[in-house]
Amino acid sequence: MKIELFEIANNPGKHISLEIDVPCPEDMGVDCTAPVKGKIDFTNTGTLLLIEGNISTEIKFECGRCLTDFTMPVTSSIEEEFRLETIGDSVQVLPIDEEDIETGLVNNNILDVQELVRQNLLVALPIGPLCKPECKGLCPTCGENLNVRKCSCPPVEPESPFKALADLLTEEDKED
Repeated sequence: MKIELFEIANNPGKHISLEIDVPCPEDMGVDCTAPVKGKIDFTNTGTLLLIEGNISTEIKFECGRCLTDFTMPVTSSIEEEFRLETIGDSVQVLPIDEEDIETGLVNNNILDVQELVRQNLLVALPIGPLCKPECKGLCPTCGENLNVRKCSCPPVEPESPFKALADLLTEEDKED
């Protein structure tokens, strides 16, 4: 989905709202179970084009502890700024930093909404998704999902990070 920004770019003070209902971008590497919905507001301040809004969808994840598939809502707020520069007879929407030209969001006053959605959802994805905050995970010995049932394996004693130092002390005691 692409939006022409010519009208808003050429009218200082203009404000436009856009309802978003687009399919989840395919190149995100995640499994969306719902379309991306939300609202985006465009405001021309005279020198800047402000793009603000919120988007949300549902994405299928694999739990980082118990490896169970689950669906989780993902929301993101959008906050973008572009400078408005008069070139010839028209106003051009340009990135604030020249380094941002490669982002591909705006090209010839046309906003790529799919790219805007993709970039903002990628930032909102959890690094280590959990099916629930109190997920018990898998047994490190037998692999049983501890959320479903408790296994009969003996509890694993965590190794102390200071064990190597303790071993050095016992070696010195043996030498004395």
